[in-house]
Amino acid sequence: MTPRSRIRAALGLLNTLRTTPSLSDATHRLIREADTGALQRAGMARMVTGGLLLLAVVVATAGVELDNPVARKQIAAAELTLALFGASGWFGAWLASKRIGIAQLPVVTAVTDALLVLGNLAYSHWGAGIPGSLFAAFPVAWVVPITMAAAAIHYQPRLQAFVAAIYVVGLTLIAFSGGFMSIEERQQDLAAIAGLFSMQTNMVRIVMVFAAGLILILVARQGRLMLERAVRETTLRANLTRYLPRELAPILTDQAFASLRQGRRIPVTVMFVDIRASTSFGETMEPAQLAVFITSFRRRVLRATSRHGGVIDKFTGDGALILFGVPGARDGDASRALACGRTLLTLIERWNAKRGFNPPVRLGIGIHTGDVFCGVVGDESRLEFTVVGETVNIASRIEQATKGAGCELLASQETVMAAGEEALWTEVECDPLPGVTRRMVLMKPVG
Repeated sequence: MTPRSRIRAALGLLNTLRTTPSLSDATHRLIREADTGALQRAGMARMVTGGLLLLAVVVATAGVELDNPVARKQIAAAELTLALFGASGWFGAWLASKRIGIAQLPVVTAVTDALLVLGNLAYSHWGAGIPGSLFAAFPVAWVVPITMAAAAIHYQPRLQAFVAAIYVVGLTLIAFSGGFMSIEERQQDLAAIAGLFSMQTNMVRIVMVFAAGLILILVARQGRLMLERAVRETTLRANLTRYLPRELAPILTDQAFASLRQGRRIPVTVMFVDIRASTSFGETMEPAQLAVFITSFRRRVLRATSRHGGVIDKFTGDGALILFGVPGARDGDASRALACGRTLLTLIERWNAKRGFNPPVRLGIGIHTGDVFCGVVGDESRLEFTVVGETVNIASRIEQATKGAGCELLASQETVMAAGEEALWTEVECDPLPGVTRRMVLMKPVG
C-alpha cells in the first residue's frame, strides 16, 4: 500500500467514525430519566441503610457496660459514620429531585461513601491503635459491599471500576501499614477486641447482610424498570414508523406526537417527483428487473432528500411527495427544496450514464411553498401522517405542468422568492394550472 493510499484509507476511516450515528434524542431522554430515578432511589437506599444500621448499633449497645475506652470510641465513630452515611443519602436524593448535578452526583456520592467507610477504618487503626491487619473484624468493613452495590444502581461500568479501585487501594494501605505481626501478637490483639465478635456485634453484621440484600433488590428492580421502559419506547417507535415518515419517528417527543395527532397548520415547501413515461419501463422490463429499477430510483430520492434535510412523506409507485419544514419550519426550507430538486436531477443523469437506459429516465419535479394542514389522521386501527391543502394541490399541478413546459424542474414564484434565488430562475410560459383559480407564475432554472 502506497503512502497516498494509506492516507486515503485513514481519511475514509475518520469520515466513517464522524458519521457514525449517535444515540437518538429519545434514547438520551430515557437515560437521563433513568439516571435521575436511580439517584433518587440510591439516596433513599442510603438513608434506609444508614438508619437500619444506626438503629442496630444503638439496640446492640443499649444497656451494655463498656469499660474499654477503645470500644466506646469505636461505637461513637460507627454511629457518626452511619449518621453521615444516611445524611449524604438524603442530600443526594434531594439534589436529584431538583435536577442538580445529575452527571456528577454518582461520582460524588460514591466517593463520599468510600471516604466515610475508609475513614472509620483508618480511625480504628491510627486513632485507636488497632492493627490494620485486623480491619476485617470491624463491622464497618461490611459496609463496603453495601456501598459498591449502591454504586451499581447507576449502571456505569467506569464508576464501578473507580469505586472498586478506591476500596482496593484504601484497604491495602490500612491492612499492610502495620507491618508483619507474629502469632502471639495477633492473639493478644484479638483478645483485646473480643467484643467485636459478641452476639450484639454479630447482630449488626446480620443487619448489614440484610441491608446489602435490600440494595441488590433495588439494583435488580432498577435494571428491570430500565428494560421495561426501553421495550415500551422501542415498541412505541416501531409503531410510529408504521405510519410516520422515517425521518420524523426518531425525533418526535410525546408532546410533538400529540400535536400532530391534533393537527396544525404550518408553512411548508412541497416537492412532487414523478418518473416520465414510466409505463414504457414497466412494459419492457421483467417483474424482477422492474422491482430493482423502482428500488434504485427510490434510493436516489432518499439520498437527495437526506442530503438537503427533507422529509419523504410517501412514495407513490414511481413518484414521491417530499416536504421541507416538517415537523417545524426552518430557515432556508425553500432553498433546500430547490437544491434537492437539482441534486436529484444530477443523480438521475449519472444513473442514465451508468445504466444506459433507452429511453433515458426523465423526471418531472414540481415545487411550491405555502401553508398546509399537517397531522396524523385516522383511528387506532389505521393511522396515517398526511399533509393536505391548496399548497399540496398546486405543487402536484406544477409537477404535471413540466410535461407541457418541456422542463424537468419547475417551481412557483413564491418558492423562488422565498429562497432568494430570483437571479437563478426564469419565468416559463405555460397554460393555467388545472383546478387552480388564481394565476400562478412558474419558473425554471436558468441555463
